[in-house]
Amino acid sequence: MAFLQIKDVFKTFGNTPVLRGVSLAMEETQILCILGPSGSGKTTLLRIIAGLEHPDQGSVLFKGRDLRNTRPHLRRFGMMFQEYALFPHLDVSGNIAFGLHMLGLPRSEIEKRTGEMLSLVGLQGLSRRSVSELSGGERQRVALARSLAPYPRLLLLDEPLGSLDRVLREKLLLDLREILRRIGMTTIVVTHDQAEAFAIADTVAVMFRGKISQMDAPESLYRHPANPEIARFLGLNNLVQGRVKNESSIATPLGLMHVPAHGHERDEEVTVLIRPDAAVILPSDEPAPPDANVIEGIAHDCLFKGRSYHVEFRTSLKQALFFDLPQNTPAPASGDRVRLLLSPDAITVLPGRIDQ
Repeated sequence: MAFLQIKDVFKTFGNTPVLRGVSLAMEETQILCILGPSGSGKTTLLRIIAGLEHPDQGSVLFKGRDLRNTRPHLRRFGMMFQEYALFPHLDVSGNIAFGLHMLGLPRSEIEKRTGEMLSLVGLQGLSRRSVSELSGGERQRVALARSLAPYPRLLLLDEPLGSLDRVLREKLLLDLREILRRIGMTTIVVTHDQAEAFAIADTVAVMFRGKISQMDAPESLYRHPANPEIARFLGLNNLVQGRVKNESSIATPLGLMHVPAHGHERDEEVTVLIRPDAAVILPSDEPAPPDANVIEGIAHDCLFKGRSYHVEFRTSLKQALFFDLPQNTPAPASGDRVRLLLSPDAITVLPGRIDQ
């Protein structure tokens, strides 16, 4: 039996369908990220799980029990919003303890749990600080501690890092992941940022237009997106039209790609995804290995990114491809003609045409 199960949930606001038959299941202690663009239905789904919205059709099951008639506070789920919604008239401890007072816990238990949460999120010295005096990162930690203090059965986070700047977001992302995994908290995180989803989640569910398009482990999702739309959303834009020649090669405008095509029929139209990490420069005087995937073209903008060079590469067909070349090799200058050797391990065959 799944810890939480969503079964065929539909939701319409006015004449606008927002959720179109969403189904998923997760296990206890799992961290699930619901990833998708704005308007895909992520937050609506989270609010239905929390009981703040009701589905037009379908059900939410917690340990096999239908929550349709269970009020939000009786579900004992914690929810943290992007805006944090801290109480300005309460100090840090007061904000963290708010939900504990609502539960009617004894003062000693409230003080104990509040102290535990302050320690957990690294705010031990700020218990009496006004929340108006806190930085964005400190407010985020207070909101997280307030959500965790009642020991919720499930934690729901709606864009928890969305209002922070990039540097602070990257730091707190690691802290958030460590906290959730240390306490084994079953969590659903809504985000539009694939880097956040990959860093924090055990499983990622990609949503488009009110449906789950793919649900997989982060590495599997990155290596094997289900279709070109998901690939583009993940920032994987090196897509080339192809046709299956046999089980180990695909004919493309870039030449014959030697890559496994298991599960695809001969002459089937497919899309070939070439990941940014697929390429290394093949010196002009070095012969290509047998059955190697080699493409030739002109290097355009080359950006140094510390660990790699981000290079725009244009083929003779004028198609722009983008690669992250290893930093330990000389960077091509703009206008240089180069040969790139593509690793078959970084090439994936997707079903259908690019424009489908």
